[in-house]
Amino acid sequence: MKTKIHTYTSQEPMMKVNAFIVEGANELVIVDTTLTRSDSLGLKQQADALQKPISGIILTHGHPDHVAGTYHLKEHADIPVFAVPSVKQLMLDTEQIKHAQWSGMFGQEWIPEWSYPTELVNNGDQVRIGDITFSVLDIGAGGDCDANSIWLLEDENRAAFVGDLLYKNNHTYMNDGGILRWLSNLETLTPALKDFGSFYVGHGAVCDIKDFGKQQAYFLRYCSEVLKATNGTGIFNDNSRKLFEQTMLSAYPDYGCQFMVGLSADRVGKELAGIHQH
Repeated sequence: MKTKIHTYTSQEPMMKVNAFIVEGANELVIVDTTLTRSDSLGLKQQADALQKPISGIILTHGHPDHVAGTYHLKEHADIPVFAVPSVKQLMLDTEQIKHAQWSGMFGQEWIPEWSYPTELVNNGDQVRIGDITFSVLDIGAGGDCDANSIWLLEDENRAAFVGDLLYKNNHTYMNDGGILRWLSNLETLTPALKDFGSFYVGHGAVCDIKDFGKQQAYFLRYCSEVLKATNGTGIFNDNSRKLFEQTMLSAYPDYGCQFMVGLSADRVGKELAGIHQH
């Protein structure tokens, strides 16, 4: 049978994060695991309905909305969890910080314990999970955090699981990474991935190669508006922040994750200011 890809989109209203179930002839592979207790159990229920065992879990990057649900997906079963080394390290470095940052907001829905990768893989590796083979690209710090990977399904699907490298019709979280490295990765990866037909992303619908250019354009607009609003300093006050947020929301009126516009402004402003000063 042709490998099938099923999408699970979270029910929590803020981020609408995606996870994916890759269905082979005899087993399933889960790509990313959602954030909340209810969503991770919903993802497991969707997987269980396919009546095939889960042979492995892939984590594309180390943010809570992609890794927290692993705890419930495994349910103490001996299911291998695959990631590049930097993803595991980022999880180790940030788990307690993220608990402190977000647990109060999510309350009983917050998963207080993370399940960590058990199988570390490297850039260029081919990883066979059951009868499904993935190729791994470790793209490093060029994304919405400092540890990111792409998992390529090079069968008839020609599909790429890119985590948060692309945000389809959503404002983008830029508070844990570097905007310029991200732009560089998009530039580098566009020709390298041009033969892939479908890009499965963490937030939004399935993308195609044109969405790399759209993401770059969004970042350039964001940076431009940061500098305009702050008169080139990158440092916001209350008025300039409000103006900036209004400008970006007006420019992308149909985009989700609207809270991320203001959330990332200071981080991006400081990065741009540091370049300007040098």
